[in-house]
Amino acid sequence: MDAREFELYLDLEAHPDLVSEFGVEPGWRFAMIRRARFSDLDSLAHLNHTAFLRYFEDARLNYLRLHGLAPPGTDTPAPVLARLEVEYKQPAFHGDRILVTTRLASMRTTSFVLEYAAWTQGCACAGSTLCVLMVAATGEKIPIPPAMRQSVAAFEGKNF
Repeated sequence: MDAREFELYLDLEAHPDLVSEFGVEPGWRFAMIRRARFSDLDSLAHLNHTAFLRYFEDARLNYLRLHGLAPPGTDTPAPVLARLEVEYKQPAFHGDRILVTTRLASMRTTSFVLEYAAWTQGCACAGSTLCVLMVAATGEKIPIPPAMRQSVAAFEGKNF
C-alpha cells in the first residue's frame, strides 16, 4: 500500500510520478488519493456517481483549509454550494486508485468556482462548483479574506 493514500493533500509539483501514473493533464497541482471501496459501487459494479461527489467534497474542504479557511461552524464563514456540474467520462471499479484534483477557476467578492477531476488512467470524472462564502447562522455573504486570496494566488500562480 502506498503511504501517499493517507495524505490529506499532495502537491503534484513534487510528485511527477503521480501525474504520469494517472494521466493528469497540465494545470492541476492540489491532489488527494482515494481508493474505490465496495460500498461505493452501484448495481453495475462500477463507482457510483455520488462517490465522485464525495471525493470532490473532501478535496474542496482540504483545499480551502490549506488556504486558511477555518473549519465550518455556526458563526464562522463556510462555503455553500450554489451550483454543481459534473461530467462522467469513464467508469472506475472496486479497488481502483483514484487521484482527485482541485483548482480554483475564478474568484469574485463573496464567491468562487472550483474545478475538480478524478483520474484513474486519464480523467474518469470532471466537475465544478460555484461556492458562496457565508455564515450559516445568519445567511450573510462574507467577502473572501485577503489572506485566502493571496494564498490561492501564490499556490495557483495566478491572480484572482
